[in-house]
Order: sequence, then structure tokens, then C-alpha cells
Amino acid sequence: MIGVHVIGTGATELVHIGQVAMAFGATVDFFVDNVFNYPTLAEAYKVAAYSAKNQL
Repeated sequence: MIGVHVIGTGATELVHIGQVAMAFGATVDFFVDNVFNYPTLAEAYKVAAYSAKNQL
């Protein structure tokens, strides 16, 4: 992950997850293996990670 840009109502819910991933050099597996609250916007990271793994 190079950076995180979030604009809108749920920005505060999403940006901190991206910051942690950047700080620890997380891979796609970080998002696949972790549990995110459901239903929240944070689950979008997991959905995007599954999409990325399918394209690899």
C-alpha cells in the first residue's frame, strides 16, 4: 500500500486501517486474514483484498 485517501462520511472509519497497514508494511494477506466489523465500511478493505487476490 502506497497511501490512503478517503473522502466522505465514513472517512474516519477507514483511514486508520490504511495507516496501520502502511506502518507495518502489510500485504494483501493482512486484509484477508483479519476480521473486520460487519456491516461497516471497513469491510471494504477485505472485499478489495479478495478482489486483488483473484487478479494475482
